[in-house]
Amino acid sequence: MNSDSDSNIHAYFANKSIFVTGGTGFLGKILIEKLLRSCYQLKHIYVLVRSKKGKKPIERLHELFDAPSLFDKVSELHPEYKEKIIAVEGDLTADNLGLSEKDRNILKENVSIIFHSAATVRFDEPLKVAVNINVIGTKKVLELCKSLNKLEVLVHVSTAYANCDKKYVTEEVFKPPVMPDKIIEACDWIKDDFIDLLNDKIIHPKPNTYTYTKAIAEYLVYQESFRIPCVIVRPSIVGASWLEPFPGWLDNYNGPTGLYVAHNMGVLHCMVGNKEAAADIIPVDVVINMMLASAWFRGTGKTQKLNVFNCTSDRSNRVTWDMIQSYCNKISVKYPSKNLFYLPYFRFTTSRLVRNIACFLEQLVPAYFADFVLKALNRRPIFVKIQKKLQKAINVLETFTRMHLEFSTDNYLMLLNEMNSDDSQKFKFDTRGLEWEKYTENYFLGIKKFLLKEDMSKINNYRANYIRLKFIRNIVRTIVYLGMFALVFSRFPALSTSIKTVLKLCFSKLNKF
Repeated sequence: MNSDSDSNIHAYFANKSIFVTGGTGFLGKILIEKLLRSCYQLKHIYVLVRSKKGKKPIERLHELFDAPSLFDKVSELHPEYKEKIIAVEGDLTADNLGLSEKDRNILKENVSIIFHSAATVRFDEPLKVAVNINVIGTKKVLELCKSLNKLEVLVHVSTAYANCDKKYVTEEVFKPPVMPDKIIEACDWIKDDFIDLLNDKIIHPKPNTYTYTKAIAEYLVYQESFRIPCVIVRPSIVGASWLEPFPGWLDNYNGPTGLYVAHNMGVLHCMVGNKEAAADIIPVDVVINMMLASAWFRGTGKTQKLNVFNCTSDRSNRVTWDMIQSYCNKISVKYPSKNLFYLPYFRFTTSRLVRNIACFLEQLVPAYFADFVLKALNRRPIFVKIQKKLQKAINVLETFTRMHLEFSTDNYLMLLNEMNSDDSQKFKFDTRGLEWEKYTENYFLGIKKFLLKEDMSKINNYRANYIRLKFIRNIVRTIVYLGMFALVFSRFPALSTSIKTVLKLCFSKLNKF
């Protein structure tokens, strides 16, 4: 096994201090863990943390260390790792990021690398809120960059769907629908209710405020890239970890996770999607490794221009929604849910009408029946409420399951070629070796362990419950079919006589053999 001395990326981060926004989010947690595990010779990691729900930044930082199993490997290798991390009180939406003069001076004299991953990832966020966090927040980070004495690189995390109104997305910054200063000015003086009224017209042709504001934020970075050394990393749909710190780690229901949970519980059976289109799910550890590699690439002066890296899986190792559908159906039989509402099966359709009929008959009607039973037992009805929340989430996700985009990966391949063999393994973002079915299975197991807290030692009990539910389903289905036949026979005697005649003829033929 190679030592850290063989790693150019490890050497680059040695004795440097790093500033991270979004450190308490999904990407941020994995980023911090990876830095501490693979680049431990770094000096400090300063994490921007705001007070929330009465908890001070230091308390929220300690909660980060409590993330289930996430820092176990780091703790084994470096028991004193917490000394490397420093909470900096601030807020992306506050003036000067809400930094005190003391903290600003500390950052000014110490920070060499910034990872800006903080953003609102809600697709239906009100436009003003999305602009304030994703656009104005990025502008404030860029202003901070200008004040730092040692800055070598800013890594700005965008999204591959910032330009989803294009069929082919190259690794360049596109001119946004409106210039950053114009949308900031508009949001400053136009009333909230009026902006909300015009929301769809303002963001067109983008599908939501998330992609709209991320595209504008990219252009802000481009405008400052002639004065600030920076790169942009564009991940597609970020999912659970592939390899690091171990397979299947996650901490939220975003992206495909909510879909997987709903499917595994048997509450989601159909949604609109292009089965042949690329699902373009990208593991979170792949994104983080590309972020670190791109920081090394720009920070060591291998390029002097703004590089954009599309962090997607379509070109290197394509997985379609049809494949995801197949994997989900297979895995949900192998690992059924502890809280199984109905037999898990799932399909994509291109027809919204088919989706609506299927959701009504297979999801909403059973939900109303289940709530009726709960009320009869003096228990709180929950299933209709779950269905309504689920439909709202699915309507948002369907924006992406219907898309068929292609992404260029020239810079991605160039970055791979610039890395030595040791770094290619330690900071792996080449997905050509990813086995999607195995990854999806680990994804499901991660959901069960880290989100749903299911006891996998009782998996045989869950399977028995699945078999029991399937048996009940088959009995009910048989009764319904027999009832339908009986109804038809009683209403149409001639048809009944014809069928009996055919059956007698068949049996007489069989008796001759």
